[in-house]
Amino acid sequence: MNKKILITAIAVAAAALAYFFFSSGKTPEDAKKSAQAGVEYTRDGKYDKAIDSYNDSLKVTDDPVVLYNRGVAYMNKGDNENAVKDFSRVIELQPGNFSAYNNRAFTYKNTGKFDEAIKDYSEVIKLKPDFTIAYYGRGISYKYTGNKEKALADLKKALSLGYSAASKDIEGLEKK
Repeated sequence: MNKKILITAIAVAAAALAYFFFSSGKTPEDAKKSAQAGVEYTRDGKYDKAIDSYNDSLKVTDDPVVLYNRGVAYMNKGDNENAVKDFSRVIELQPGNFSAYNNRAFTYKNTGKFDEAIKDYSEVIKLKPDFTIAYYGRGISYKYTGNKEKALADLKKALSLGYSAASKDIEGLEKK
């Protein structure tokens, strides 16, 4: 009796998977091709086409790489709301993905949500302590929140890790 239940459960699971993969008319191979086309469109600056390609891929799979890449396309297009949604979903699926935190922080910073940016940049630094750009981004975010001391500390850290562009920001803050 238990063997029949197991076989039935396997059959139902297989049917569900088949429905998931083929209900959109797309196969996993189609999803890979659409995702690759999205990468190429993004590289060429054709963000709307890239997003369409990633959407086609995501009809078949909830692949965090595809979500991340679509988030980058949204970010480059200036669609910050959708970029944040995609990076947030990647973080849900891969909590240790420092790049998703970094790009979400960058998007927050560029939309004036400095406290959110600081929180995400801090998470990046926790996950990858030598990630120079996170110190720079957090330093700039601190600067815009009025926290000169923390801004200088992060910008100096970015400079010490080799991010020479931070020197102009440091000079500007030290003159104030």
